[in-house]
Amino acid sequence: MARLDYVPSQSSSGYLGKGAILLTILAGTMAFTNPQREEYINYASDQLSAEIKKSICKESQVPEFLKGFSSALVNTCNSLVTTQRNLIKDTVDKSTTRQNAILFSVYTTEVAGYKYQTLGGFGNFMTFPTKDPNSSKSTAKKLN
Repeated sequence: MARLDYVPSQSSSGYLGKGAILLTILAGTMAFTNPQREEYINYASDQLSAEIKKSICKESQVPEFLKGFSSALVNTCNSLVTTQRNLIKDTVDKSTTRQNAILFSVYTTEVAGYKYQTLGGFGNFMTFPTKDPNSSKSTAKKLN
């Protein structure tokens, strides 16, 4: 007579084998998509250029006596930042260190007293907040 309460069990080694295969695939994917330094330099210089334009190249930064020329000054500032792309890229390159952990990388960039830390993995970057060198509070100034 057949037992009705019998359920065949899967051995735990089957789960371990599948888990090991999945972890190997994940690690291989992470290692393959770990962004290189040049990718980070391009990313960081784009972010720094955008931050400069956002914080410096705006009408509220124009002195009161030059308000009649504010749009021309803002356009000139934006153009200057754009034309100095290679200088910004070179500055970021010289002030960046990379810690390569094979599966991901941690980039540390120190520019104008700010220290930016960025995690690179899966072909993407995530920049963490930095401290403002002029205050003891943490700010939301980021490179992204």
